[in-house]
Amino acid sequence: MSRLLKNPVIMVVMALALLGIGVQLITSPGAFFTSILITIGIATLLILLFRNVIMPRMMGAQNGSAYQKAVKQSKQVHAPQQTVKKPTSNPKNTTSFSKKKQEQKRSSNRPTSRKSSNVKLTVIEGKKNKKKSRALF
Repeated sequence: MSRLLKNPVIMVVMALALLGIGVQLITSPGAFFTSILITIGIATLLILLFRNVIMPRMMGAQNGSAYQKAVKQSKQVHAPQQTVKKPTSNPKNTTSFSKKKQEQKRSSNRPTSRKSSNVKLTVIEGKKNKKKSRALF
């Protein structure tokens, strides 16, 4: 960035731009603010158009459909596993507080064993041969 500022052509263009903005601000401030607002509005419309219309179309053709398919399949696999268990109250269970606390201490000393999960993973195909651009030293 500092190299760009040292370039005399860039410096002359920047100086002329600042001079033009200053002259327009002094001679007709209403037109200046109107042109600034119009420029901001057009830039906002172009950014929104690019984000919401152009980019999804470009990305959707490449890998969006595969991703959507994987999400749908994942929802189908995991949907039956989401059941809500209601806690049942047992009126016969009248153990004292100290006995419960002792049982918790005993159970906390035991090593926990991991359960094996039966998660099915889906590979989404994409551009695997595309290499990252790296600087050569």
